[in-house]
Amino acid sequence: MTDLQVPSVGAADVMEGGFQVVDVRSPGEFADGHMPGAVNLPFLDDLQREAVGIAYREGGGPQARLLAMELVTAGLPGYLRALAELAHSQPRGRRVAVMCWRGGERSRNVVLLLALIGVHAVRVTGGYQAYRRGVLAGLSEWRPPVPVLTLHGQTGAGKSSLLRALKHVAPTIRGPRPWPVDLEALAQHRGSLLGGLNQPGERRQKDFDALLWDELRRPGGDYLVLEGEGGKIGRVFLPSSVACAIRGGSPVLVTAPLPARVERILQEYDPSGWGEEDVERFRQGLRRVAARLSRETVRSLETAFDDGRFTDVVEGLLVEYYDPLYQRSSVEGRDFVLRFATGPDPVEDARRFARSAARLIREVSSDPRARDR
Repeated sequence: MTDLQVPSVGAADVMEGGFQVVDVRSPGEFADGHMPGAVNLPFLDDLQREAVGIAYREGGGPQARLLAMELVTAGLPGYLRALAELAHSQPRGRRVAVMCWRGGERSRNVVLLLALIGVHAVRVTGGYQAYRRGVLAGLSEWRPPVPVLTLHGQTGAGKSSLLRALKHVAPTIRGPRPWPVDLEALAQHRGSLLGGLNQPGERRQKDFDALLWDELRRPGGDYLVLEGEGGKIGRVFLPSSVACAIRGGSPVLVTAPLPARVERILQEYDPSGWGEEDVERFRQGLRRVAARLSRETVRSLETAFDDGRFTDVVEGLLVEYYDPLYQRSSVEGRDFVLRFATGPDPVEDARRFARSAARLIREVSSDPRARDR
């Protein structure tokens, strides 16, 4: 059975579309990293996979295969039924592509079993391992195919809101179209010391890389808009190619008055709804920044937080910590090509920004000296 051939397709071809990826690895393997859009229907669960691995090391391949068949036999009809239902639910012309770790026995056996019940699926050659190699190679070799605008601005100025709104209005824009890529959304972290608070989860590096490559591998507009991140967002690292694009982009300063910034941060972080874990993470973050603040300021912030005066906490952190830090690291000495003030309506901001950016892009395109910089 191990020599039987099944129809196969490469990971790069799967990424181009036309396939629904079914990842048959165990839940633990899937959680560690997977292709965007893949559905996890594990052939073996985590404990079963561990047992089969032990059998393989102690008795070789035939013994491991026998154990695997024993473990999955009882649930096999239901498993194949679920796969068949998924396959039949796909739009016309869209096939199921089965992926495991290395494109080996699990994916091949599932494709063979599906063929027995009339479902024509394909195996992803090389499995997730080959896909991951392709993602890393793609990110390493990537260079921006269009001009880059890099957004800078104080915390709460509305850079993330602007990126989200640009994505919403981009299809309706005539002339140079923006290609916004929200790195913080992909990382599920706002980039600041407390940026992991009030987020849906913590993004793993492998999934961040996969989502980022999905965004970058095909140009999505006439100019790329990125936020001026450092080399790390939360716990995930930016590829050096993307970090270089950020540094080399035309710098844009996004501004907003302090009260508007405070209000925006309160809406995004929503401290009134924090659970115990978020509260403790905030206190830990405050302790980490305490070295840069006076004792009196730290005590004042702690008291305001305990009293539920979140507006005072946010304003104090901005004025005493974030603004001076950002001024030194990202504003001083930088020659901005555009200064853009955000307002209360992100969609209107996006349209205004697109008009201003279009003029900039046309100037760059018509000036040979600007293109060479």
